[in-house]
Amino acid sequence: MRGMVFTIDLASCTGCYTCRIACHDRAGTPDSVEWLRVEEHEAGVYPHPTLTYRPIHCFHCDAPICITVCPVKAISQGDEGWIIIDPGLCTGCGACRDACPFDALVIGTDGIATGCDGCRDEVGLGWDPTCVRACPLRALEYVPVPDSIRSGREHDPQFDDHGIGPRVVYLRRNT
Repeated sequence: MRGMVFTIDLASCTGCYTCRIACHDRAGTPDSVEWLRVEEHEAGVYPHPTLTYRPIHCFHCDAPICITVCPVKAISQGDEGWIIIDPGLCTGCGACRDACPFDALVIGTDGIATGCDGCRDEVGLGWDPTCVRACPLRALEYVPVPDSIRSGREHDPQFDDHGIGPRVVYLRRNT
């Protein structure tokens, strides 16, 4: 994993969906096209149930499967590691969507594959991605790899990175 990563503190995320709403607003996508979704995970039993939330979007992997399966070479990876889908080349076959183990790519209302662009234009200006800036509890961050672990937190062992180097670190409270 290189450079910058998204860190998501599962203990701080309350499932407010502000990141999702901000992403929709910035990208101008319809509600049916989710570049960022928030999964809910229930565990435990009464009287100690738990409910956690896991924001998921394209993590711009170091070894992205979506690039290798695209039959028309419509997907590439920029110098900064961002996954880029060329809508002029994409045929909407869905191979990239089906291959992504994180279900991060979607077929848009125009029939073309689409997904999180990492807010690369904003990051290029020195800003954090929109989802990070919108998070009211700072559960999402975009930080250099060495700074990806917060005090009192550890990597979430339930997250399967599928060996493709997603640029995300899910954190949970130390046990």
